[in-house]
Amino acid sequence: MPDVYVIGGSLSALAAALELAEVGLSVRIAPRDARDPDPAGVRDPDGAMAAFLAHVAGPIAPGGPSNRRIAPRSSSPGALAVPDAKGRWAPVPSPNVFGIPAVTISTEALAILGGRGAARAYLDRVKPLLTIGKTHDLGALVRKRLGEAALDRMVQPIVRDRYGRAADEVEVAIAAPGLNETLTRAGSLSAAALAYAERHVARETRVAPSAGWHMFREAALERLLLYAAEITDGTPGSVRAADDGWIVEEEGGALAARALVLDAQAPGARELHGLEGALDPLRPEEWRAEARFPIAGAAAPQAPGAEAFVRTVEDDAGRPWSMRVERDEAGAWEARLSGPVCAEPFHLEAEVGRVAAAAGLDPLAPPEIEWGVAPYASAGRRDREAAALAAWREEREGVLPVGEPLHGGDAAAAVADARAAAVRLRRRLTGIAG
Repeated sequence: MPDVYVIGGSLSALAAALELAEVGLSVRIAPRDARDPDPAGVRDPDGAMAAFLAHVAGPIAPGGPSNRRIAPRSSSPGALAVPDAKGRWAPVPSPNVFGIPAVTISTEALAILGGRGAARAYLDRVKPLLTIGKTHDLGALVRKRLGEAALDRMVQPIVRDRYGRAADEVEVAIAAPGLNETLTRAGSLSAAALAYAERHVARETRVAPSAGWHMFREAALERLLLYAAEITDGTPGSVRAADDGWIVEEEGGALAARALVLDAQAPGARELHGLEGALDPLRPEEWRAEARFPIAGAAAPQAPGAEAFVRTVEDDAGRPWSMRVERDEAGAWEARLSGPVCAEPFHLEAEVGRVAAAAGLDPLAPPEIEWGVAPYASAGRRDREAAALAAWREEREGVLPVGEPLHGGDAAAAVADARAAAVRLRRRLTGIAG
């Protein structure tokens, strides 16, 4: 009888399993079909993902060997290009914060904004602060300080690519925490962008295992085996509550477990017999589609020093999509089309083809389309979903849901939460806490 049965194999589920197994609790894992994060890495502003990668890569006992192949590596965001005043690709001035330039009359800014737009943006340097660090939405802040041209041409394409929303729908406190306070001290938005730029780069820097996510997943499972965890290739058919825990039905029979870890990313997790509808209160409010496909190098955009190219493209209904073109991990050119935020996923294969044509892109292979949880753009949504998760766990202490869908698609936040929640669960299971 395992102490904990883990259903799913996402990074969050493996992180929880390790926290439980490392203190001697018996753990059985049904990894199912786990999807790896972006090969380029995940954003890790608080260092939670890097800490988890380093933990798995580190020695089990002091003085033991480390697995350097899966040690964390970081990659700073590449230089971006957006369409300039004449529709040609031009590099976004550096440094910047989501396109907000630190220097508004540089050669790069003039190319994108034009003379009139750059002159309007320069007024930010002499315009007094009428409200001290109180502008709520990023779009309103940029419009007020730098003007419409800076918002539409420099900030909007980058923000929409990142969040799937217009900048007017993204809160400053979510996109750039502390920027308003920096603005108050610096006296202008461009000066604040200069002061905040290093923090912005750190927040947008991606972290990944040196040898890739697949190798890391294998290393995490091997580490679990060293702690006597059981890993099954089967898929649980159903679960049911018992007096002292749970009964999990497998192909070979039934197993009793004191607690469950339920991976919200696992295929079929929401429809698992015995827990049907249980995760419905935790269903994310907003979703976003992403389509990736290779393109010919000769057709890729070009701009001096730029590593990625971002613009907005409208679909047949006039809805804005984000187009991003950059090289993949192998160095080949790849296009990514990201749709606007939606309340529910739906079939859009034909629509992706039309958007690609509108963007002037010629896919070399059929697009790979995935729906993911839209990132948080407001503190309200983030806090509502966090409160719902806390209440759900409080009511059902024998089941621990984990995974990116519970955290706005943020893999690093999901791993940090899974580790912390697993520590609380193991304290209860070992009798340390009631």
